[in-house]
Amino acid sequence: MDALRIALGIDIASAAERLEGHVRHTPLESFDIADSRIHLKLKLECEQETGAFKARGAVNQILSLTPEERAAGVCATSSGNHGRALAWAARRAGVKTTLFMPHDVYATKLEACRAEGAEVVLCASRATAEEECARHVGDGAILIHPYDADRTIEGAGTVGWEIAEDWPEVELVLFPVGGGGMLAGSALAIARRLGDEVAVLGVEPVGSANMSRAMAEGKPVAIDPIETSVQGLCPIEVGVRNLGLCQRYVEGMVQLSDEEIYAGQRELVRAGYTVEPAGAAAFAAVLHRALPDELLEGRTSSYPLRTVCVLSGGNADPEQLETLK
Repeated sequence: MDALRIALGIDIASAAERLEGHVRHTPLESFDIADSRIHLKLKLECEQETGAFKARGAVNQILSLTPEERAAGVCATSSGNHGRALAWAARRAGVKTTLFMPHDVYATKLEACRAEGAEVVLCASRATAEEECARHVGDGAILIHPYDADRTIEGAGTVGWEIAEDWPEVELVLFPVGGGGMLAGSALAIARRLGDEVAVLGVEPVGSANMSRAMAEGKPVAIDPIETSVQGLCPIEVGVRNLGLCQRYVEGMVQLSDEEIYAGQRELVRAGYTVEPAGAAAFAAVLHRALPDELLEGRTSSYPLRTVCVLSGGNADPEQLETLK
């Protein structure tokens, strides 16, 4: 899809106003790293309502429903964070939620969705969850897509909107990438507020390089088999809308091994942050010096690259955290 046509349907400024009072304007916090060529700040979406940036898109979607759509109830597929965020937002609005989740979802995320009042249907795989959800939509429920929908992209894009507002001097922003909603929406938001001078990079596991493949081939590509254990960064394929925006507004992609992502999470946890593996991916790219060489050319401790890494989620599984010790 053409990026300009997609962008015309996405009003991030209005979404930011709509979300005010419903979600948190999360802080940017400085973080010292060994590479003095980088002035790093962390965008703490791990401190967002429901523990992840997904609250932004979910609330924006729920607030945009018509009375008839609210009465029909909503549904979605999720590996955890989108489902919890949607259930939380829908419960506050009195809307019924049905979630279709893979059976191997973290137990803590499953219980959190149920605690928010959602009906949860566990499925054999992500593909099966998609199929079951589609049938539920056929019965009349309203689909709230986790990443490939205008209102979801708008909401997620307010992450970038806030970064641009809080640090207009920023030069590089890195986002973890699953389906691409936050990356696409935020890249658009940053371009609208600060122009094209800010570089935006996505970070994904090498074993689920969906956006990298899609940008190279010009269309969403279903990777089979997916070879990563980092939940939240392994969708069946990226969103069509998101791909169109990323091709226009994103500088490029960084691929990391699972081990590098977990190492990034370990470093953040030791520093006192509660962050899940997917939420640590952008930071891991900086930690492992995986940035393109040209971005750091000529940089010194007195002229560092002003960089933001988004910590996208803090719903860490206690058992998984134990493996970091």
